[in-house]
Amino acid sequence: QWQTIKDLFLDYGVKHVDVGQERNGRMRGWAILKFASKEDAAAAIKDMNGADLEGRAIEVRYDGKS
Repeated sequence: QWQTIKDLFLDYGVKHVDVGQERNGRMRGWAILKFASKEDAAAAIKDMNGADLEGRAIEVRYDGKS
């Protein structure tokens, strides 16, 4: 499903999507996205936090570990 997430954020300069998965391939419910710039990331957070992805509201925030 990384492609679905990348497509959702395409207008925000997303460069890479890493989806957390279990060993059996099932999604763990999170993904880390890398953007072209800090400004792109900030716009994605502002516009997409709470957006719907396949019937679920998503949380979009900075990862303090990156």
